[in-house]
Amino acid sequence: MQNKKIAIAVAVVTSCMGVATTNAQESSSSSLALEEIVVTAQRREQSAQEVPLSVSAFSAEMLEKSNITEAKDFLSLSPNVGFTEDGQAGSHSVSISIRGVSGITADTQATAASVGYYVDDLNVGVTASGNVNPQLQDLERIEVLRGPQGTYFGRNALGGAVNVTTNKPNDEQYSEISVSTDNQNSLGVEGIVNIPVSDTFMLRGVAAFEESDGPVENVNPNSNNDTEFTYFRGSARWLASDSVTADFSLSYTDEDEGGDISVPSGVIDLDTNGIFGLSSGFDDLLGFFPQNQERVNHDLVENNDNTATIYNLRVAKAFNNMTLTSITGYVDSEAQRAFDQDNISADVIRRFNTADADSFTQEFRLASASGEGVEWTAGVYYANDEIDRFNSIQAGAGGTFVDPRSGDTFQLLPPIPAGFRINENNFKFEAESFAVFGEATWSLNDAWSVTAGGRYTKDEITTSAFDVVAFEGSVPDASGTEDFTNFSPKLAVRYIPNGDLTLYATYSEGYKAGGIDANNGITTDYDEEALTSFEVGFKSTLAGGRITLSGAIFSLDWDDLQVQTNFLQDPTDISSAISRTVNAATASSEGAEIEFLALVSEGFTWGINAGYIDASYGSFPNVNLAGGNVADLTGLDLPKTPDFTFGTILDYTTNIGANDTEGFVRFEWSYRSDSRGDLEGVAATQLGLPDFPYNIPSYDVANLRFGIRNTKWRVNAFIENLFEEDYYTGTSDNFGLAGIRLRPHPRVYGVKVTYVFGQ
Repeated sequence: MQNKKIAIAVAVVTSCMGVATTNAQESSSSSLALEEIVVTAQRREQSAQEVPLSVSAFSAEMLEKSNITEAKDFLSLSPNVGFTEDGQAGSHSVSISIRGVSGITADTQATAASVGYYVDDLNVGVTASGNVNPQLQDLERIEVLRGPQGTYFGRNALGGAVNVTTNKPNDEQYSEISVSTDNQNSLGVEGIVNIPVSDTFMLRGVAAFEESDGPVENVNPNSNNDTEFTYFRGSARWLASDSVTADFSLSYTDEDEGGDISVPSGVIDLDTNGIFGLSSGFDDLLGFFPQNQERVNHDLVENNDNTATIYNLRVAKAFNNMTLTSITGYVDSEAQRAFDQDNISADVIRRFNTADADSFTQEFRLASASGEGVEWTAGVYYANDEIDRFNSIQAGAGGTFVDPRSGDTFQLLPPIPAGFRINENNFKFEAESFAVFGEATWSLNDAWSVTAGGRYTKDEITTSAFDVVAFEGSVPDASGTEDFTNFSPKLAVRYIPNGDLTLYATYSEGYKAGGIDANNGITTDYDEEALTSFEVGFKSTLAGGRITLSGAIFSLDWDDLQVQTNFLQDPTDISSAISRTVNAATASSEGAEIEFLALVSEGFTWGINAGYIDASYGSFPNVNLAGGNVADLTGLDLPKTPDFTFGTILDYTTNIGANDTEGFVRFEWSYRSDSRGDLEGVAATQLGLPDFPYNIPSYDVANLRFGIRNTKWRVNAFIENLFEEDYYTGTSDNFGLAGIRLRPHPRVYGVKVTYVFGQ
């Protein structure tokens, strides 16, 4: 079946290119052309067709038409990008993988990210929940950069970066209000207002609120899975003089949710099996995935509450031939979680987590004016992060479960009181980072240019574990500090023989600091991770501007790839859970990708993205896994990395009435081949584990969108997961008496209506 889908995808790519090229060539003499895509991947506005790196860009119009409200929506439309949704930090929690480079799960330990996430030049990647998925209202564009972005996004942008640009205040009076609803009983309200206070001072604000029943219902009368999202962003622009511009923004997000968005699979994980001796999960008469994708029975009053406040001040001073930019940012976030750890109706095991994170950054950047003989940028960067986490796993009020099908009674815990602390710990993670960076591009002649740059980074990492309890017995405190330094160079050669073709070759390195784990009174160090990347690519404009075609081949090699393992130190003792980060000596990833966009005829565009990747561990023996197992992962696939990714978009827009009213129909289809879900999934054959649910089957998802709009009204309707594909993108916390948990994706349909008051 997978080979058939791949063959279909290749056929669609070939036929689409052929049809689009033929149609475009027949009409190349017309004035029709695709709009130029502008990106800031190199911290200055440039045409995407001339930037010597792989980038997928999403414009404001595309974001609106595609109803892109969270990261998975645009990640699924990018080649060689994988993601998993585990639901453990709320319905928006997502883990990103680019070209095989992915972050390692931050459970009780705090570890550095592998993919940078920036909003208006500010790194927002340090959060209390361990996940980054900010609200996406009122945006100018989103860019997904693939490959190490050491020079400009250096701080842990090992695999790439997500670069989000919001709409800034301007000199036009504007306001709009939107109302949305869908079949999950959701109701959303969103408003945007832009006020030019004077010729030199402007304000802009966006506020949004949404409540929903969500896709998963908790049938237990003690709890519910309702969600409420509140978001606000206020921004101000001050044109202090002809040469000084100051931008300030304050955003606040409050995600107030019930339990995790997941349902049980019925397949017991290794740790649960080792402790309780179960061969299959308990069924509360609800069934398991995929038969059951909408109900759970959890007795605990669960919650996932995440708040974040982001302050961002950017000041730019222009001189005769250069610009000095200052970016000052502060991110304050909190997370609270109550989870029914046993995952059944009996009150057996409860889990409570709280976290608080503070991140301060300051960057100064000096850049030459564009168009100079040598374009250069130099800067310094400072960051200070602090994350405090509390984790408590406690006994419930009853240690037994009566199977509603058989009537059998299972004694699951010894007679211990409710609230008995099975495992409790406090962790503090601190990181202080300093970097200097620079990059310069020399134009050798009209066609050839060379770019050289680098980033030197120094990190100080401190981890502390204290007030640790195991079965109500105290465990010694532990703490440690380590320093790490790195220089990551970059070299790129670009050749532009004419205005319609760009060829480039890039060598770059990436770096992620090492750190310290603290478990059961003992600290263990892990090494920094280093990545070397080679990329050769092209970008072209064809048929008089009606087609853009870009592609790249790449090769990545890791030294000391960081991998986090979570297991019970004693497979029969639930209080001995630890998180340990280890280094795979080597790993590699090779692949190719292509992106194609054609203006087939007036109002009709066709886009394609396709990627192939082969990513595997090199030497990685003796890896401790759940259930007391040890595996040799040498030569096996990296997790969260599908070999094939494919997507296509067809968009037709046409005038349908007076007042410049137009209607559109948009069809999206994305495909991900099968991939390994986690380390147990990678080692499934060695451990005798089933593919389901440890590994992720291939899946393809179709969305249909349509609407009408003019200068006063916009009506956007959508049907997501049009053909009701039964799929999941990864596994949640595997421990539980109903089996490993999976996030379902039901079909969702709804509508959003927007009224514009002025412009």
